[in-house]
Amino acid sequence: MSIEWTHAVAIAGLIMVPASQAQSEPTAMVRPARIVETAVKLGQGQWAVDGVLTVPPGRARRPAIVLVHGSGPGTMDMNVGGSTIFRDLAWGFAARGIAVIRYNKRPTQHAAAFKALGRKPTLEEEYLEEAASAVAVLRRTPGVDPKRIYILGNSMGATLAALIANRTHVAGMVAMAGSPRPIGDILIEQATYGLSIAKDEKERKRAEEVIANGKRLNAITPESDPDEIIHGSPVKVWRELMAVKPVEQVRALSARHGRALILHGDRDYLITEADWQAWQPVAVLPGVRMHRFPKLNHIMQEGEGKMTFEEYRWTRPASIEFIDYVAAWVGAKAD
Repeated sequence: MSIEWTHAVAIAGLIMVPASQAQSEPTAMVRPARIVETAVKLGQGQWAVDGVLTVPPGRARRPAIVLVHGSGPGTMDMNVGGSTIFRDLAWGFAARGIAVIRYNKRPTQHAAAFKALGRKPTLEEEYLEEAASAVAVLRRTPGVDPKRIYILGNSMGATLAALIANRTHVAGMVAMAGSPRPIGDILIEQATYGLSIAKDEKERKRAEEVIANGKRLNAITPESDPDEIIHGSPVKVWRELMAVKPVEQVRALSARHGRALILHGDRDYLITEADWQAWQPVAVLPGVRMHRFPKLNHIMQEGEGKMTFEEYRWTRPASIEFIDYVAAWVGAKAD
């Protein structure tokens, strides 16, 4: 999902702003002493991607996390404006005794190859294969407890986190600002908000186009042309995403005694109260915990008031409150 504005691009709930445009604001995230970072390759052959394995000091068997992006471009550090959200999380979790893998998305590292092919990546290519490869690396990493590996996804990655956890048979998942609602509904709501704060006619026109695309997505039927392009991707790709059923994936995770942590920033205008409510059917399941952060935005940065586009120009670390909460939950044996 992508919504383009004149000064930023919202990508499945993530607005990317070039770092050169980022406002000057010091970051408080400092690399912890004694952690070890090792370059890794994930995937196979010409499609392999670069990643980093971050390991805490010591030899104790420790839990581990795989970080999974939302849709659109994704670097291993999750560069947003001048911020480095995935690097912050990796360093923060490692300082709390958790190993972490982060990596470039395949469509980002191999953008030229996909352009040459003249097609969009499949769900497997964009999300599932590299996440599974990251799990495999963690399972053979000395000191990592293979029974305590978790998938942490942001935005679209959060929507897919339970599916990835079930496919890779790991201990559980963390949904960071994800939604189980239909993709078309999410696009319409995001663009309607964008329309309400649009600064000029170009932004209003783009928001109206996205609303129309959301309606087209909601109108997809079994008879729809699989190659028809809607909102930049063919119908067959949208069908893959629509078939995921995140609530049912969390039910399956719980049924096999897995754990799920569903997290929401109350300042987020991209994933909203409607999305939070859509997760409620799983709230009572064994192993499932849900939690809200009143001061956090879509990428778990602290701020005041309603989130705005300009926050994606920040140079600001991920919330320490968020890191502490997730680390405590992952480090616990069970809820």
